[in-house]
Amino acid sequence: MLNRVVFCLFAMTLMVGSSLGAGAEERFALVIGNSKYQTVAKLDNPARDAEAVSGLLRSAGFDVTAALDLGQTDMRRTVRDFAAKLATKGKDTIALIYFAGHGLQIDGQNYLLPVDAKITKQSDVALEAVRLADIMNLLSTIPSNTRIVILDACRNNPFDQIRDKTGRGLAIVNAPAGTLVAYSTSPGAVADDGWTNNSPFAEALIKAASEPGAVIGTVLQNVRLHVHKATKGLQTPWEVTALTKQFQFFEGAAPQPKLDKSEDDWRDDLWSRSPRQAYDIVVQENNVIVYKIFLNLYPQSVWSDRVRVIMERRLEMLAWYDAVTLNSIAAFEAFLNRYPNSDLALAAKRLIERVHQRNALARTSPGALPVGSNLLEPVIKEVRVPVTREVIREVRVPVTREIIREVRVPVVKEVIKTVRVPVVTIKKVPVVKIKTVIKKVRVPVVKVKTVIKRVPVVKVKTVVKRIRVPVVKIRTVVRRVRVPCRCTRRGGQTVLH
Repeated sequence: MLNRVVFCLFAMTLMVGSSLGAGAEERFALVIGNSKYQTVAKLDNPARDAEAVSGLLRSAGFDVTAALDLGQTDMRRTVRDFAAKLATKGKDTIALIYFAGHGLQIDGQNYLLPVDAKITKQSDVALEAVRLADIMNLLSTIPSNTRIVILDACRNNPFDQIRDKTGRGLAIVNAPAGTLVAYSTSPGAVADDGWTNNSPFAEALIKAASEPGAVIGTVLQNVRLHVHKATKGLQTPWEVTALTKQFQFFEGAAPQPKLDKSEDDWRDDLWSRSPRQAYDIVVQENNVIVYKIFLNLYPQSVWSDRVRVIMERRLEMLAWYDAVTLNSIAAFEAFLNRYPNSDLALAAKRLIERVHQRNALARTSPGALPVGSNLLEPVIKEVRVPVTREVIREVRVPVTREIIREVRVPVVKEVIKTVRVPVVTIKKVPVVKIKTVIKKVRVPVVKVKTVIKRVPVVKVKTVVKRIRVPVVKIRTVVRRVRVPCRCTRRGGQTVLH
């Protein structure tokens, strides 16, 4: 009996050790919720969202640092201390930052607002807010292989003085390797603070992340569909991911990874489903190409307008991301030509003027003036100009075809029946004589009749449409400028130093 108890205790020790080994990676989280803004209307839910998410993360094994209603100084220090805490940890650590509160974009840059932000003009934002790029740069110094940033910070711009000079929502960012950035709504859109104790995004995140074994990609897909339905299509979360390792909030049997589908595979998959089922799938997938396939297959669906709005705004924000990344006059002009009525048009014009000023300053800088030498040196400059290309799109159009079907119908035929009747002879001896009687009867005999019926089917029609897309080509411009020469004149000759 004693040996059995010892054996059981030893087995339990092995099980505990194996479970600890499976989750040996250390997890650290920073959770910030800003509700009590001092110069604009307070938000009801960010503080409650931060507390609820902190509880979720603690139950998932995170060492959580929670902070509420931070001013700019405290907010910067809190992020810096969090990064310093992780700087001494190894690569197996997981770093997660969650922020709930106000956020906005200025000229393609995203800013998170502390509660003491005082903004009366556009130039105040960079001084009063915390730039998201600075947080991302600080996280990049952490040796962790898994970094997750979750932003429930796309609520309406609360500052009336600059509302017309900024774009809606937040801009698209690039996630470095090992990083995932999740947003509570689509790029260039705004999120709802919520009508319950939590925002729709926080509520859906807590529910989806609590599923054992669910990888973060699946969690965010389920969050997206839930929030999209709860807000009737007004809010669709999205994410940018470059994770190199699989992450789960809670351990469990991970589902099989999904295989990448081609456009033909997606078309066949969506066409085999009802419009409602296809709609749920494309919202979860959140891919521009899949959105286009849905609109081609179901252009008259009751959900087509929602999908079209999401897709068109996503394409606009991708074009804006390209323009900001290239940061050239040609790139911003290409964006304005394509989206002249965009809420980002003023920002594009402002950035064009900024590039003009930068180029003018470069031309008048001391290094470009002739100083002590007549030597000329060629300078190669790259200029990006928009071009036009043809885009071939497949459209499914309804047609009809003939189907031949066989049916059986009753017919009538004649049947000859033979009967025996008695007759009398002269000698009154009864004999039998054969008499043939012909009688017409209806019998269930069938023959084949061909019926032609027209039914709707589809065929593929190829439509070629010429559109302007942000494709660029490189044009080389050679400009000759004067450069300074370290030399003196001696005896009528130039001597180089």
